[in-house]
Amino acid sequence: MIASSFHWRLLIGTILALMAAIWLMPAWLPKPDFQENRVLAAAPALPRHLADIHAFRKAGDAYVADRFPGRAYLISYLNRLRMMVGVSGSERVIVGRQGWLFYDDGTHLGAARNDPPMSGPDLRAWLTAFAGRTENLRARGIAYVMVVAPAKEIIYPQFAPGWLHGLDPNRPTQLLPRLVRQANLGEVIDLTPALAAAARNGPPLYSLHDTHWNGQGAYVGYAALMTRLHALGLTEGPLPESAFVMIPGGPGSSAQPRDLAKMLGVGDKVSIDYPHIINPPGETALKRTFLTDKTDWTSPQELDTGQVGKPTLLLLRDSFSNEMLPLLLPHFSRIILAHNQDGTWRPDLVDRFKPDLVIGETIEHGLRVSMYGSPDPSPQTMVRIDKMLVDMAAHAAAGQALPTLEPASREQAAAIAAAVRTDNCNIETAKLSSSGGQARFGVSGWLSELGRGVTSPHGLIGLKSQAGALLVAPIDMDRPRPDVAAYFKNPNGEASGLVGDFFIRRLPPGTYAPVAYRRAGGGWIGCTGKQALVAP
Repeated sequence: MIASSFHWRLLIGTILALMAAIWLMPAWLPKPDFQENRVLAAAPALPRHLADIHAFRKAGDAYVADRFPGRAYLISYLNRLRMMVGVSGSERVIVGRQGWLFYDDGTHLGAARNDPPMSGPDLRAWLTAFAGRTENLRARGIAYVMVVAPAKEIIYPQFAPGWLHGLDPNRPTQLLPRLVRQANLGEVIDLTPALAAAARNGPPLYSLHDTHWNGQGAYVGYAALMTRLHALGLTEGPLPESAFVMIPGGPGSSAQPRDLAKMLGVGDKVSIDYPHIINPPGETALKRTFLTDKTDWTSPQELDTGQVGKPTLLLLRDSFSNEMLPLLLPHFSRIILAHNQDGTWRPDLVDRFKPDLVIGETIEHGLRVSMYGSPDPSPQTMVRIDKMLVDMAAHAAAGQALPTLEPASREQAAAIAAAVRTDNCNIETAKLSSSGGQARFGVSGWLSELGRGVTSPHGLIGLKSQAGALLVAPIDMDRPRPDVAAYFKNPNGEASGLVGDFFIRRLPPGTYAPVAYRRAGGGWIGCTGKQALVAP
């Protein structure tokens, strides 16, 4: 009894001591450099009725979890330990090799892996919107250019996590510029080749601990952009790097950009090296006018550069433009800035400022969603786009570049008929484009048996008509899905991703549902997607 009593006193004392230590952490230790990029839980309203108690308790738990004094310190030190073994403490940050951090937009570097791929309808919508912008501005004597800033994992894939098995050559930033050139729709400038070449032989162009390119990377991107604009007859060429000032980003400077490290709460625990490039004469002459009541960097603004006789630029941008902006000042008399969050197509600013050039700048994973709200192109251009896409699908199928959905064989039909329906599945995207009886089917998602092992990666993907007819093709379901493994707390769920693009030689009109099946320990399992895909 004495030992038992001592045991409980020791346990209670230890718990109280730990609670006191956590409570006093802010008085003992410097505040961690922590930026979660989310709104913390607010204090819950007091319950007014008995039915409100459950919601009050749940909201109270969230409030306490977000607000107790030592929370930031515990997260910071724990995430630093996790980083050392290659594990991330944030769903928005991926820990790669040799301490490199990468931003996760929720697709697990999907832009690099082409996951999900752009299907025929997606491509058509993007190309027609881009052509509509180009034609709309061209009719007013204004040039339109789209510029793509590559993500860090595109330039430094060797430092990405081991599950990134190379870069897909048909990812949107490679496919869309090719199609734009092929159909003569305008100009998309991909800065990837210039940065990839410079990264092989020069200093680092991106920081280990930040999403964005540094001053060195911004200069390489600027030089490639201005060289192309000059070739198009729109501006003069780039100035040499010696025309600007490169400020070394010495390790340890607390002022250096480090957004990924801050998301983990370790911004003050890693050595930051982020050189900046600046333009002192240009920035001294600059006059800035904000166009709304907002005055942060994302606000619409007009920059008078003091350069006489130079063109006017409307730059629709994201955060990658910040490091490059000082380099653009010598080339334009006025620069109108607007953030993509307020719209990637701004006819209001075009009408007001009448620019000579409109540049839409976006990071890699933003390109595919950058064309919303665009005017329609001419009917002749629409016909040209449609013909190109149909020819591309037919050529790909003929050259066996795309697998083909075919009527299910006897063996496949038997396996499908015996398949057990499972909820351990999500067909996340399913797109169908059809023209002239031919079609293209793009799909992505995951399907897992979530057992003690993975029976087989082999499965079937397909379309099922309302009458029950099946078109299927083999597919391997082993794309990395660490989110599935983490959610179900089963490591065997990671090898469950499926991504595919398929050609259909003849697709009868009708409504179809996407279906997926795979081998499992007890036979086959399968699921049906919620999408209703219509072939005219």
